[in-house]
Amino acid sequence: MEATLGIIDEKGFAAVTLSEVARRAGVTKGAIYSNFRGKGELLWEAAGRKLRYVIPKTKPNYSLRDHARAAALALMAGLPQSRRDAAFFSELEVYARTDPELRALRSESQKALIDAITEGVRTELDNRLTMPARNLGLAFQALIRGFSAQWSQTPDEINEDVVAAAFEALLVGATSPRLSDSGG
Repeated sequence: MEATLGIIDEKGFAAVTLSEVARRAGVTKGAIYSNFRGKGELLWEAAGRKLRYVIPKTKPNYSLRDHARAAALALMAGLPQSRRDAAFFSELEVYARTDPELRALRSESQKALIDAITEGVRTELDNRLTMPARNLGLAFQALIRGFSAQWSQTPDEINEDVVAAAFEALLVGATSPRLSDSGG
């Protein structure tokens, strides 16, 4: 992983070859293939070393506002590292468009992440939801990605209160009866 990340940092994703990684790591190319199916899997594993997850610290019987604030705190805590890794992930995104294996791994990973968020939503809020938990999980991930991207461009406008208010609005909407259900 260190050899792969070193090549990426120096020359970019496209410059990574299994031969160069093997040379730098002091192993054979076969040793790499014994651990990874190919370059895409190796790159995704290396990228995984830089991934950060928003994991709110919650307690049983938290209010929606408390859940929103916990999510905001967790997101804000990771933003400085996200800024440091922004170029890396931007290049990964561009490179993944040319590598079907990497694109598939990224998609699988995102689906697993949404599954984990959905399970957390079910655990914490299932009896209060008026929408499918999966839809709320997708919306959470969209907010996380959106705030992360926006913070990199206008960090002075993205703060804990703004993020908490958005999460709270989403949670209130996801736990309130729909207007069409109330005859309104």
